[in-house]
Amino acid sequence: MLKETQNQPQNGSTALTDADRKIILQCPLFAGISETELVSLLPCLNVRRKQCAKGSWILRAGDRISSVGLMLSGSAHIERYDYWGNRHIVSPIRTADLFGESFAACRETPLNVSVQADEDSIILLLDLTKTLHLCSLACPFHTRLADNFVSILARRNLMLNEKLTVVTQHSLRDKILSYLSAESIRQHSPYFDIPFDRQQLADYLNAERSALSGELSRMKREGILDYQKNHFRLRVPVNQE
Repeated sequence: MLKETQNQPQNGSTALTDADRKIILQCPLFAGISETELVSLLPCLNVRRKQCAKGSWILRAGDRISSVGLMLSGSAHIERYDYWGNRHIVSPIRTADLFGESFAACRETPLNVSVQADEDSIILLLDLTKTLHLCSLACPFHTRLADNFVSILARRNLMLNEKLTVVTQHSLRDKILSYLSAESIRQHSPYFDIPFDRQQLADYLNAERSALSGELSRMKREGILDYQKNHFRLRVPVNQE
């Protein structure tokens, strides 16, 4: 579980490094906010810096939360288990990503997903009530922060629609190609890394790992793609060039 850093000051400051602040400013929640404004804003959000070990749970289904998480370093993934214990991966969490925002906005609703660390990670927690409402100091950039938060919720909805497009493809091959095509477009290159190992990718696509590995091997032999672990290259078959 989350462990608060031992050097957390008692006066409400964040004990963040310059590198931390640069990562925070990469998060869409802080789009249009300067580093000077950020220094003034963070104490208003009651930020807490947390450490989480690889493989541990950052959030668990059934929890109720009022803070959003921001990944300062490391990585994690959002997952859901069905009644029979089958794991379904919803999405990855990378550096500068925000997570937990939908459930923090509906704090009376318990989580129906869990978040697990893929590696040792450092997370910043921000009080949602401070994010959505003007503070007592009436900071002029709180309105911008609220607007950014709404945009994040909208993008999250688009991301879930994209996953729905992937998992509703008729065949496993179509699911794989739909996902890899979206990643290639997102990263603006036919060469790209995905944030999943083979088991995680299978869980994301709602497929068996052995079937996934077999289909990837066939597509590699057919010249549709190439890969090495989680690094992929999409190719145009010779007869289509």
